[in-house]
Amino acid sequence: MPSKAPSRHAGTKGSPLAIVLFSSAQQRFTKGEDRVEIEATRVDHLIRALYARYAELDGQLDNAAVAVDGVIHNEAEYVALPEGCEVQFVGQVAGGSGDAVSEPLGGVTGEPLGLARAWRSAGRGVAIATVIETWGSSPCPAGSLLAVDERGHFEGSVSGGCVEGAVIEAAGNVIESGESTVLEFGVADEDAWAVGLACGGRVRILVERLG
Repeated sequence: MPSKAPSRHAGTKGSPLAIVLFSSAQQRFTKGEDRVEIEATRVDHLIRALYARYAELDGQLDNAAVAVDGVIHNEAEYVALPEGCEVQFVGQVAGGSGDAVSEPLGGVTGEPLGLARAWRSAGRGVAIATVIETWGSSPCPAGSLLAVDERGHFEGSVSGGCVEGAVIEAAGNVIESGESTVLEFGVADEDAWAVGLACGGRVRILVERLG
């Protein structure tokens, strides 16, 4: 089924137009809209415009990692937005992709499975992504875990770069639908580092809802 056409909203007049893609969890705060076009020069302008458009979204994007055309940026407030770029807010990251932080919950931090169980016990929807197979070079070995909750918080790592952003997005869909999925990523040597894989790396990742 084709995607809905993006609705359009003016942020900073005369600025480049960015297309914001919302995860299934974020759509709870956007009246069900999965994307919107916003005029904005930088990420901070974009966030202000989004909060003005969607009152329930206010505060949900603070300190989030931001993927601009598939490249994840940490501390993205002043990142420039090129004309026609696609933007996704994928969670809270410290120190670059693959170095995730989450709010403490029940005294559990830093361990993906333990934190996932704590989130689940608190009544949140949770998905677990697991590296099930790798070929060639890959930043994370088989068995590596990434936990994601329905609010977009995450802990752990299964790759890095825009691969991790894609996995977090898929996790939101799995939480919503309850249907597990297997993702496969593989790239040529010259493109590998751009998407968070070592040269020539390939990886398969199982994403499933917890509980």
